[in-house]
Amino acid sequence: MPDFSLKHRVTVHYTGSFEDGEVFDTTQGRAPLTYIEGNHEVVPGFEVAVLSMEPGEKKTVRLAPKDAYGEHDPHLLYVMPTIDIPHYEDLVPGQLIYLMNDEGYQQLTRVIRVEDDGETLFDFNHPMAGHTLTFDLELVSREPYTGEEA
Repeated sequence: MPDFSLKHRVTVHYTGSFEDGEVFDTTQGRAPLTYIEGNHEVVPGFEVAVLSMEPGEKKTVRLAPKDAYGEHDPHLLYVMPTIDIPHYEDLVPGQLIYLMNDEGYQQLTRVIRVEDDGETLFDFNHPMAGHTLTFDLELVSREPYTGEEA
């Protein structure tokens, strides 16, 4: 039984897919993912699923949006007059771009709609928000982590 009273460095192979079976990411054919438990480096449901695993164990988990990248939030849609956007003619629906927020920080957004004589719609939700995700997991190792390693 793993000791969950300490933080651990976890190494895991995974394949992530959408409900229709389309694979969005995998470690197959490359190095496995390594992260520190409890540091919010992976989505919550992924971390919870791996917590109960032993090295060498494999399993498949299905994560609802709330356990992955969250529900799609309509409050994160932003509309602005297209005429106010420099070089708006270069924008393509589906494109990911960075926009400056009111505090001067760049935020990633997806272009949803561009109307030459109207408004442009941006979506600041994570691109995978609202999606149910499936992960095929294989725990490679779980080692105690003291935080002293570089």
